[in-house]
Amino acid sequence: MNRVFRMAALLLLACVSCLAQAGKTDKSMDTLSPKVERMPESLEVRFALSALPPHLREGATIYVLDPAKGYVLNHKGTNGSSCFVMRTEWLWPQLAFRDDIFVPMSYDEEGSVKMMPVWTDAAQMRARGLTPKQVYEEVMKNFGNGTYQKPARSGISYMTAPLMRTYPAPSATEVMTFSGPHYMFYAPNVKDADIGGKPFSPYPFVLPQGPGPHDVIIVLVGESEKAKILADSRDLLSELCSYRKYLCLKAGSHEHH
Repeated sequence: MNRVFRMAALLLLACVSCLAQAGKTDKSMDTLSPKVERMPESLEVRFALSALPPHLREGATIYVLDPAKGYVLNHKGTNGSSCFVMRTEWLWPQLAFRDDIFVPMSYDEEGSVKMMPVWTDAAQMRARGLTPKQVYEEVMKNFGNGTYQKPARSGISYMTAPLMRTYPAPSATEVMTFSGPHYMFYAPNVKDADIGGKPFSPYPFVLPQGPGPHDVIIVLVGESEKAKILADSRDLLSELCSYRKYLCLKAGSHEHH
């Protein structure tokens, strides 16, 4: 990947968990959100597991989305890792929820207890009919009252899936499909100044995942590792493309509108 593509990938990664900062209007907050469609379970399981490196997949706990309830247990694992496909971005309260958000995520044992509940709660609240604004306010309230606690130790959220589809920037109103496998290390309340991080550079930097307790340090996988992930995921990528055309990655490209 040349420097231009690498910088584009870094900018795209900012969308995964950034706070929405622009374009908030009362009208857009009231926009009707489409219902989430259930993904074929076997495909959803494979997609969720792709967030993890291969050696952790067999022993991982897997959750799948029931649009009427939220996340439900598909398989109880043994190694403390949990994975799921995130379908609801709660950090964009100014926009309607979408049915074309797909972000495979995983957490280790500590993250499964302390960080994953933010996403599972958002899915459950959406299933109950809450608006994006209501979900955002409830999540932020839970951060403020201590319902969501910061990790008690260092840890890692693997996000090494070959593909994700979400917003490309905090102020974006449309989503993109792109390949950006990376690692997220828990860094509660850590700022770039603390680690010498440079936002959206080729080097580690801090990415907010809320008001501070769930912030992470982002590290991209290496170019050769990314190439291997894409090669090993060829069948999965083909099946995702067959399932929904907006989940197709163009050959030789790094992102797709």
